[in-house]
Amino acid sequence: MSGRRLRVALAGCGRIAPVHCAYVQRLRSAELVAACDPVPESAQRLAARFRIPRVYSDLGAMLRDIKPDVVHVLTPPATHAAVAIAALEGGAHVLVEKPLAVTSQEAEAMIAAATRAGRALCVDHNRWFDPVVQRARALLERGELGDLVGVEVFQGAAVEEVQAVIAGAGQHWAASLPGGLMHNLAPHPVYLLRNFAGPLREIRAIGFRVGGSLQEVRVAAEGARCPGAICISLRARPFMNFVRLFGSRMSVELNLNNMTMIARRSYRVPKVLGKVLPNLSEASQLIWSTIGNGMRFVTGRQRYFPGLGVLIERFYEHLRNGSPPPTTGEDGREVARILEAIWDQTAPSATARVA
Repeated sequence: MSGRRLRVALAGCGRIAPVHCAYVQRLRSAELVAACDPVPESAQRLAARFRIPRVYSDLGAMLRDIKPDVVHVLTPPATHAAVAIAALEGGAHVLVEKPLAVTSQEAEAMIAAATRAGRALCVDHNRWFDPVVQRARALLERGELGDLVGVEVFQGAAVEEVQAVIAGAGQHWAASLPGGLMHNLAPHPVYLLRNFAGPLREIRAIGFRVGGSLQEVRVAAEGARCPGAICISLRARPFMNFVRLFGSRMSVELNLNNMTMIARRSYRVPKVLGKVLPNLSEASQLIWSTIGNGMRFVTGRQRYFPGLGVLIERFYEHLRNGSPPPTTGEDGREVARILEAIWDQTAPSATARVA
C-alpha cells in the first residue's frame, strides 16, 4: 500500500462520522470512497458534505462493490463486533470507535477475525494522543516527574449527552449498554489509567444510583507501575475531564476539555513565598496555554478531537510502512474486560451496605 492512496469507507454516519471524515481528508495518503448507513439519508448528508462518491445502506454491498482498504466502524457499540468482522472478512483493515466491543468475548472474536484475514484492527483510544496528554507522556518518559506514584482520572458527561439518553429512553443505543451512557464514556478513563499506571492487576469499584440508574462510579485500581483511581459522573457540573499524574519530583494536571496542563513542583523558598509562587506559576501556565490553544485553533493547526487525527494518521502509516500501530485489538479487549468487572461490581446486587 506504500505506493498509492488508501481507499477509506465509513460504516456508520452518525455524530462522530464528520470528525473522521475531516481528518481523513486532511491526509494525502488516503481518500474517502464510500459511506454506509442503514438510514440512507444519514449517508447521503455525509456524502454531500464531504464529497464522498458512493453511498450505501447495505454493508455487504459496499464491501463487494468498493473493496475498500480501510473501514472505519462508527456504528453503535452493540454492532461493532458484527460490522468489524464483516469488514475484516471482506479484506479491509478496520478502525473501530470506542469501545472496541461491548464484551471481552466479542473483542476476542474481532481479534481472531483480524488474525485469520491478515488485516489490522485498531481502536479509537483518541485521548491518549491528545496534545496535552502527549506532553505529559514526554515529561514522564524524560524522567521529569520522577517515579509515577499515582494516577487519577475524572470523566464527566455533557448535559446534552445525558438528556439524549433520557429523552430516548430505550430508543437511544446507549440505554441498551450494560453501563448505559456511562458505558460509552468509561473507555476513555479506563485506557488512560491503564496506559499510565500499567496493566491493571486488581480493581475495586462502587456505584451510586438514583432511581435505579447508575449515576456515578468510583474505581480504585492497582497498576503494574502505580496505583490509580477513576471517577465517572453523570451529575457533576460543569462538564469536566481531567487527568492527574503524581510524581516523586513533579505532578501535573491535564484538562482534557481545554487542552491545558498545569505542572506543580516544590519550591525551596521562604514560607511566605511558598504560598504565593505556586499560584503565580499556575496562573501563568494557564494564560500561556490558553493563548497558545487559541492561536492553534484560529490558524487551523488544532481541531476538536485532536487525538483522533493523530491516531488516524498513525494507523494509516502503520498500514503503509509497517510502523507500530497506535492501538490494537488487544488494547480494546483489555478495556472491555475491565469494564465488565466494573459493571459486575457496581450492579445493584453487588452493592455493599454498612448497617
